[in-house]
Amino acid sequence: MSAAQAGQWLRYWRNSLADAESGSGAMTHKALSEYQKVPAEIIGQGCLDKESDALNLLFKDVPDETKFIKLTLRPAAYRVKQEHEHSKSSSSGFPETITPVICPVWLSREGHLLPAGKPQIPRDLLSPQYDDKFTLASVQDLDRFLDQQTIQIYSEQEASALFSKQPDFDKATSPWSLYIASARELFKLCDRERLKARYTNQNGGYLKKIEDAISGSYQILKLYDWLAECKESLPLAESYALENNTQHFPCANALTQLVTRAGHSNSRFPLAAAQRDALAQVMTMQPGEILAVNGPPGTGKTTFVLSVVASLWVEAAWKETQPPLIIAASTNNQAVTNIIEAFGKDFEENNDPLSGRWLPEMKSYGGYFPAPSLEGEAAKHYHTPSFYKLLENEDYVDRAESAFLTRAQAVLQGTDLTTVKQVKQKIWKEINACYQLMAELEVSWKNFDKLQLKRQQMEPEKRRTALQAELLTLKQDLIGVEDSLTGWLKFCADESLLLSLLDVVPAVANKRRAKRKQFIKNNFSSLACTLADDCSAERLEARLEDWLKKQRKNIEYLEQQLGQIATLQKQYQLAEEEWLQLSAPFRNKKTATASWDEIDRSLDVSLRFRLFQLAVHYWEARWLLDYQEHDREMLIRNRNGNDAQGLKAVRARWARRMCLTPCIVSTLYSLPGYMTYKVFESEGVFNNEYLINEIDLLIIDEAGQVAPDVAAASFALARRALVIGDVHQIQPVSSQSPVIDIGNLMQHQLLANAADYNELCQQGRSVVEGSVMQIAQQASRYHYLPEAEAGMFLREHRRCYDELISFCNELCYHGLLEPKRGSIDAAEKRPPFPALGYLHIDGLAESPPAGSRINRLEANTIADWLADKRAELEAFYGAKLENIVGVVTPFKAQERLIAEACKSRGIDVGRTEGKMTVGTVHALQGAERKIVLFSAVYSRHSNGRFIDKDSSMLNVAVSRAKDSFLVFGDMEAIDASPRGTPRHLLGEYLARRTDSELIFSVGARPDLLLSCREPRVINNAEAHDACLTEILQLAQQRVVIVSPWVSLFRLRESGILSAMQQAVARDISVELYTDYRFNTFINNRFDEEKNTQFSACCMELTAHGIAVRVVNKVHSKLLMADNNFICIGSYNWASAQRQGEYKNFETSVLYSGELKDEIHIQLASLQERIRSDFSTETT
Repeated sequence: MSAAQAGQWLRYWRNSLADAESGSGAMTHKALSEYQKVPAEIIGQGCLDKESDALNLLFKDVPDETKFIKLTLRPAAYRVKQEHEHSKSSSSGFPETITPVICPVWLSREGHLLPAGKPQIPRDLLSPQYDDKFTLASVQDLDRFLDQQTIQIYSEQEASALFSKQPDFDKATSPWSLYIASARELFKLCDRERLKARYTNQNGGYLKKIEDAISGSYQILKLYDWLAECKESLPLAESYALENNTQHFPCANALTQLVTRAGHSNSRFPLAAAQRDALAQVMTMQPGEILAVNGPPGTGKTTFVLSVVASLWVEAAWKETQPPLIIAASTNNQAVTNIIEAFGKDFEENNDPLSGRWLPEMKSYGGYFPAPSLEGEAAKHYHTPSFYKLLENEDYVDRAESAFLTRAQAVLQGTDLTTVKQVKQKIWKEINACYQLMAELEVSWKNFDKLQLKRQQMEPEKRRTALQAELLTLKQDLIGVEDSLTGWLKFCADESLLLSLLDVVPAVANKRRAKRKQFIKNNFSSLACTLADDCSAERLEARLEDWLKKQRKNIEYLEQQLGQIATLQKQYQLAEEEWLQLSAPFRNKKTATASWDEIDRSLDVSLRFRLFQLAVHYWEARWLLDYQEHDREMLIRNRNGNDAQGLKAVRARWARRMCLTPCIVSTLYSLPGYMTYKVFESEGVFNNEYLINEIDLLIIDEAGQVAPDVAAASFALARRALVIGDVHQIQPVSSQSPVIDIGNLMQHQLLANAADYNELCQQGRSVVEGSVMQIAQQASRYHYLPEAEAGMFLREHRRCYDELISFCNELCYHGLLEPKRGSIDAAEKRPPFPALGYLHIDGLAESPPAGSRINRLEANTIADWLADKRAELEAFYGAKLENIVGVVTPFKAQERLIAEACKSRGIDVGRTEGKMTVGTVHALQGAERKIVLFSAVYSRHSNGRFIDKDSSMLNVAVSRAKDSFLVFGDMEAIDASPRGTPRHLLGEYLARRTDSELIFSVGARPDLLLSCREPRVINNAEAHDACLTEILQLAQQRVVIVSPWVSLFRLRESGILSAMQQAVARDISVELYTDYRFNTFINNRFDEEKNTQFSACCMELTAHGIAVRVVNKVHSKLLMADNNFICIGSYNWASAQRQGEYKNFETSVLYSGELKDEIHIQLASLQERIRSDFSTETT
């Protein structure tokens, strides 16, 4: 890999992040209207009036303890000129508003402004760009200006000190006057003639609070700038920038790496197979390596992280090295909160003597290093930097040592344990004994498994029987031939010498041969006879001897074979006994033997968990001993109140922190600021340096949401990176367009041709299209599942019922997830609502003037439903409604509408603990709720594809729900989505079960109340039938009935069929729209008998002059007449039960008035989906 090319990527990411920091110079009028406008002279003075509306609005909702905030200042804005006579832009295609200069500034409550960052010309107004449509200057001009200018800016800490020391600035000497002068000089770089030709000055400055995430990039940019001058090798950063693996190594075999996986977080639940395999792979990681772990929703990412941290911590304790420096980071507050809270509550503490901490005041196994401005609040809940500092004092250490020794003596049962060092040694011996036991188990299993496999291949019992039978035959043959040879030798010895001498006489020779043959025939065994055939008497003895020699060798070989079998059997027996003895504590008592996989799982919740508990106290001892070794340094620090900042002191301080908590959690915006030390430059002058290649393992969580430029710099701080996330969930939001990105890539010589941009984006490194997760997939050296993305893949899902995760599995994961929770039908205590359910709402989607979309009826219905179901839900779940339910919607305007409706019904809405979350999918990313309600907003009046543009929205929304995901909306708008889209698939899943539909009365539509101020509310079957009869009588031209189900029996029974016939007799057009599937399917399968009955019903209705339109996917229950009546509700006009438990559950609202447009929309939607038409013209 080329360090120079990696440097190009780092510069690209740095500048892209700076572009995002500065914001866009081209804006809409609406976007600019969100800023506070202040007069130009106020901007020049650098001070807002303390009583001004602008100052009060900027500090609105800011906590009282916050004394200053960070803003974006746009000192000037230019609006595109208008043609007065036509009110159309004279500069068509140009931005509505241009703000040529942007300044990051601090604003105090007294109204004073201070520079927070260098003034910038926004990147979208600078050349080069791929499409240089409208620019005011060039990147080179800006860089040259910033290099030549010395502009004083203030960090958060510096601003705090200055504001507190100088509440009243001297305007003449204020740093602001120099800063604003630099901004004016910068503006001179712009092509002002070009600007004035098409834009008019708005004469004022504009201020707006910077979002936390953007303001935090200051530390990242500082690290990027330092890296630009760094000459040291950065292996991990180079892998991040350059590695693209298409060939992959075989994954580690978890079952052969028992000892390396040495830590676990609890005694109840072992790791799943995929988690275990991923952990084994992590434990083999080499310096410079990035490993992607693809973690779909609910697959145990947090549990996996805890096991990684525990194993590394235990391993370092066993090896007696320094504790590993492990940092977990992300950009998403929910992700960071999830991790730090897991370290506080998910490492099990139970009644075991080893459980818990032996040092006082330790509440968590993780530290949290937030932005300095947030530490005060964070310190109330987590171990922050100030917590570690507070522990390092003599009083605490004396107290901690006493408590530690007291617990150690009680637990380890050693009265001789009088020093921390003795305790540490005792604990290490316990750790080593556990390791030795695991090693013995591994060796024993491998030996047993090898012998078992050999035994299986050999089939010893069968083989021994066969060998013994063969050996018996060989021995019998041997005895026969031996006896034959003995007899032959005696026969030859007894033969007279005279016959031997007269053998030359033919007659004598013939007689002699005949006598020998007769002897052989009468005395030889059959095998010896065979051997004697065609053999002269002189060579017979030699032939038999040769055969006997070979036979004895064969017998010896078979006896060796039998001996080997006996040895194998003995070895196997001994190996089995040893294995059973060693594994006895770790296997189910009911089983005589256990597989290696079963023992491995058992070790998670026994020996590995014990190892973690021992490691906790080993590192506590190391912390106490380290303090004793550095007590003089601590004493000096405590006297002057400052920590030593040199490299040696900073490294030692990190090591002490990691002794207490095995993982530190931070955001990627804050992390670089904590990884620094100081180097002496000259008297009183120290330079900041960074701890590059220092973090042993950098864990990036929710990496699918992390932009490449936000994380890249932090990779230079680490040796290895574990990247966990899911590219099928929410992607990073980029403030740049592809056009600007192409310009940046070309400028940094990373893209030669704009046509290659899409190919480059496949690497995941583009700030517009990429994410850290995509980069990690490219860089991973392993590919666990060929069907999935590269890297490891966690596949066992335990959060949601199978019905829920099956939707996500089909939508995004190609069926690779393994649902483990089970079906809702098999639940021991079945939840009150279906896993996937819906309430059809005939609402109206609107686009308010401020943008976005709303559906008032949906918002009101959701709030009504929640208020109505509160008692039922709270009784079932034993918790507050606010903690049970979350509400998700695609649109911010709808979020506000739902929140207001819920609040008005006494439901506490918000993002803090104990309040119900209402928001877009971002609000629940990384979280979960028992029930999630989804407000779809779109209706047949105004449908759209925003939900369908990316499968991540519904994937995240559905997978947040543990028990039930309930859709509130116009089901016909959902069903109208094109095949293959996320909403279409959702509609299919909702239609699979007849119990998916919720029963609830929907109120009046707010928009229809404008034309009908006093609609009639209709309840129960009798009232609905009376209403339909009345409409049929009043209608002048046409009556349209929309009923998903139709029953000829119900129509006759209720008298409705007769009323319909009477209307037809008056020449009134009567039409019935009904659904194909509901009338022909049973349990999601086509039913021939039901279809026959349905066809007969349609034919008979047609014979009575009633047109029947069979439509695909009808959910609406409507009654429309002429252009004056429309009745909307939950009543199935053509099939509803007139008796029984559901008789009075139906409610509809009848509107009257001028309703032509609404009726036209309803009919057009229905006619688009007609499947078959039983019209009167065709009969």
